[in-house]
Amino acid sequence: MADPRSNGLRAFYEENGYLLIRGLIPRDEIEQIRDRFEQIWREGQEGYLWRDDSGEVVNHCEKYPRIVHPQRFDALSRQYLLDPRITDVVRELLDDEPLAAQTMYYWKPPGTKGQALHQDNLYLQAESGEGCMAAWLAIDRATEENGCIRVVPGSHRLELQCPEEADAERFQFLNYVPPPEGFTEVACVMEPGDCLFFGGHTIHGSDPNRSATESRRSLICHYIGTRSKECAGFYNPLLAMDGREVIAESPTMGSPCGVSFDGPH
Repeated sequence: MADPRSNGLRAFYEENGYLLIRGLIPRDEIEQIRDRFEQIWREGQEGYLWRDDSGEVVNHCEKYPRIVHPQRFDALSRQYLLDPRITDVVRELLDDEPLAAQTMYYWKPPGTKGQALHQDNLYLQAESGEGCMAAWLAIDRATEENGCIRVVPGSHRLELQCPEEADAERFQFLNYVPPPEGFTEVACVMEPGDCLFFGGHTIHGSDPNRSATESRRSLICHYIGTRSKECAGFYNPLLAMDGREVIAESPTMGSPCGVSFDGPH
């Protein structure tokens, strides 16, 4: 595994607000994750996964909805949320002991809308540093055609921005944070097993899946640092790295918009 402490990767992260580590998880494990979530999709999971199986697919986000907090019922999801190959990088980039907040899984088959540019910590509401950190693990090849993640380098230094309304024809969730003048988004093309780490203030999102044949599945883990005593209640209980449950206090940091943005995210 690439060590952020030994080869300038930490410096890259501090400059850009994201870090892509190639081949962090081997392909055979990625196939196990893919197979497990295909099973979850087929069987469903009460309280976590609802899908519309009726008739012709009109909205791919209803046929293949993202699943939030699978670590609360699925051992494999919890295993990767606490996996040292991931959490060791988070610890180094956060410069803090991580607390695990959630997992999410996206299927994103052809035709699925994207997710407009946004900042994660508007939702997680952790108050220390950049607040939270995401580890975005590619399950499929992620390309510009099938809607790979796009990040805005340097935006991690910005305060949280008040979102505008996104284009509902292109994006599933309608909070949009446009890059300020002088900032430009870049595409993160990834192979299965690559993992993209980015901070809670880093502006990021994805375009719709324009591929005719390729899904863009991904497993995402979110963390905060132990210096952050607060976090939005949707993410409680958090998990310490030894699996202990930790309850964070209700957030007091507020929102740049004067309204509250709650989970799920």
